[in-house]
Amino acid sequence: MGRESFHQLLQRYLDGRCTPAEKRLVDHWYHMLEGHDRHEISPSNLDALEDAMWEKIHDQINDAGEAGPAYVPYLRSRRLRYLLAAASIALLMTVGTIAYLRVVCYPVEPSFATDFAMDNDIVAVKNDTDHRMNIILADESLVELYPGAQLHYPKHFSDHGREVRLIGDAFFSVAANKENPFWVFHEGMITKVLGTKFKIKAPKGSAKGEVIVYSGKVDVFYNVGRRNMVKRMLSAPEKASLTTNQRAVLLAKNLEETVTENPLPVRGGVDAIRHETFKDIPITSLAQTLSELYALDVVADSGLSHITFTGDISGIGLFKQLDIICTVTDTRYEVIGTTILLKRKYEP
Repeated sequence: MGRESFHQLLQRYLDGRCTPAEKRLVDHWYHMLEGHDRHEISPSNLDALEDAMWEKIHDQINDAGEAGPAYVPYLRSRRLRYLLAAASIALLMTVGTIAYLRVVCYPVEPSFATDFAMDNDIVAVKNDTDHRMNIILADESLVELYPGAQLHYPKHFSDHGREVRLIGDAFFSVAANKENPFWVFHEGMITKVLGTKFKIKAPKGSAKGEVIVYSGKVDVFYNVGRRNMVKRMLSAPEKASLTTNQRAVLLAKNLEETVTENPLPVRGGVDAIRHETFKDIPITSLAQTLSELYALDVVADSGLSHITFTGDISGIGLFKQLDIICTVTDTRYEVIGTTILLKRKYEP
């Protein structure tokens, strides 16, 4: 992290646009200052505060350099000590940048899990009923908590991140806020969204959890075994970026991206799907129509362009529609990741 990146981080802190992890990082640096340097953080003294914090880092490195000559005589050269200090600063900035990118940007638990001062502000709910429980969060997001599920959330979200922790199954309808992402920490995975509708299956202690997206875009991070600090710094977590009618399934060592078991037509396509009757439509065109109805990649092999379909596929789900299409046209389909591929029944 160079001086410019350091300045930008402090500016985001001042503007209230830091993530919770970034805020903790700046607070740590701030409390390293001596009393006379610890100015109140405000726009008027941001430069002075930045200089003081930056100088503190240099002082610590120089202190380490001054102790060196007592043990290593050849370091008495002022030039060599300067080069050593410069190398130490570069190393510190490099390590700091790696730590920031790997650890701060990819947390493994909600900030309130280690913030004991906020214990009284955290609500813990368990659904002991046999029906879904509706919970309205402070940002007006809706959570439908399934029977047996548990949710931990703050009474009031910060401006730096909306965080909740889930055990069990829940449906989320998240209020859109591009400046303040919504994080769900659940078994083996972390889900990050800006505003969308999705369902999480997070059975406790199970490696078969999943995230199902009904609308919008969701990032899902693999979070199994990531509490080791060294492992976190060596590599960023695996991520699945999902959109409508896609899902991520938690496996033992990774995430699997695929299509939902029952894709739903997107808004505007619900009425259309109830009246889908086709006559002599090329398979390639039909695949494009299904792609638009379900916001999925339905692709027909180019070798099927001469094959047409005639039939009624209204009022049924996508995979039943595909079964009918393939039966009539003597073709087959295959789900590869998040793509549905229509192919010849028998390859030549």
